Amino acid sequence: MGSGIIVIPLISLLENISLCRTFAEGKPIDTDQELLGIGMANLGNSFFHGFTGAGAIARGALNYSSGVRTPLGGLYTGLTVMAALVFLTPYFYYIPKTALAAVIISASFMMVDVKMIKHVYKSKKKDLVLMLITFFAC
Repeated sequence: MGSGIIVIPLISLLENISLCRTFAEGKPIDTDQELLGIGMANLGNSFFHGFTGAGAIARGALNYSSGVRTPLGGLYTGLTVMAALVFLTPYFYYIPKTALAAVIISASFMMVDVKMIKHVYKSKKKDLVLMLITFFAC
């Protein structure tokens, strides 16, 4: 349990900030406000024995590609997921995991920034090597 106390919140915070920057469309991001919001949500979540919460990359990509522009989209997504869990759970057993992976990959595919990859390729080779190691490790 020791290192998880530090690693899980850190990954959660980094995931949320990267999600914000991906979908900001050039608008400024107040990272302090984002981190405070996640901290307060997780503090409230701890009273109900819940898991650490943060932005979900696949769900964020799906909302973004669907044209969702308000926080109400998150509420709609949550209610849809809850309804699916209540009524469709017995049928989820028959869906192959590869099909679920394909849905996540296709929803997250638009997050690849080709301009950034070209920029890293033209800049320091050390950064390119680190990017490729990270890509192939995942």
